[in-house]
Amino acid sequence: MSKKDYHSLDNPPLDDHELASEDEDEEEQIDENVGKVINVAFDARPPSDSDYHGVRRLLQQLFVKQINDELSELANLIVAQDTVGCVLKQDHDETSDEENSDDSEDDDDDEDNVFAVNTVINISENQSLSCIERIISLLKTACQDNHKGDPSRMTKLLDDTSKQIGLLISERFINIPPQVALPSYKSLKSDIERAVRKKKKFNFTHLVLISKTYRAKGEGQIGDDLFYSNAEEQLFSDMCEFSFTYSVADQRDGLSDGQWDDEGGDFESLRTVMVFDASVLGHMIDKLESEIPAT
Repeated sequence: MSKKDYHSLDNPPLDDHELASEDEDEEEQIDENVGKVINVAFDARPPSDSDYHGVRRLLQQLFVKQINDELSELANLIVAQDTVGCVLKQDHDETSDEENSDDSEDDDDDEDNVFAVNTVINISENQSLSCIERIISLLKTACQDNHKGDPSRMTKLLDDTSKQIGLLISERFINIPPQVALPSYKSLKSDIERAVRKKKKFNFTHLVLISKTYRAKGEGQIGDDLFYSNAEEQLFSDMCEFSFTYSVADQRDGLSDGQWDDEGGDFESLRTVMVFDASVLGHMIDKLESEIPAT
């Protein structure tokens, strides 16, 4: 997988857990970087064993406490699936000499940081794994409780043995720009097509995406005036067969799934599940190209 210079960031990428635990001096240093343009080159590559902790940290952003005990198993599954999907890491060879000099003390840590992960997991074929079992249970229950039109629709889909369901996982640090989405999804589509040609079980009929969303508190029913943490996922919402939204406000742990809720303020943290016919993946990429180009 070739290296890609994705974007220049307004702030250095920082893990939300680290932000929550830093002392006042470190927070002041972060504040000093606001508004400063830092040129960072990123390298998209297949996941490897050294990416386990970074992938797990990103999964924590998405699932919060919902599958907490099974996150390690899910991270291992993603890392082992090294022919489909990618992780985003800093490319120190391409980053400017000035920035390398400024960050020299942290180079060893940065080399192991995973800033984003984009992959798909076959949840129809991996149901023997505890993490997949928990995800399937979560999807069924959340749909039953929150999909007003047909509460059993997700259960019907997941229980249909003629269907192959892929769980899309597209997670990144909150200050990584949406421009990384286009090359990531293009790469994922190519990986899936290659895997299908090799007779691997990636010939999906449907794709499921769990999006981090939020809304202002007190605005009525969940689903009104949704905001998406990953901006590109709002573009996908018009392409899905069905969707539903549920709250994770009672499961949040500090800043584990975003920085929009400043000191527990005016926004409610949600998850929006979108179910797509797998054939629309190419249309999703076309939409990204027209709305959020990579450069």
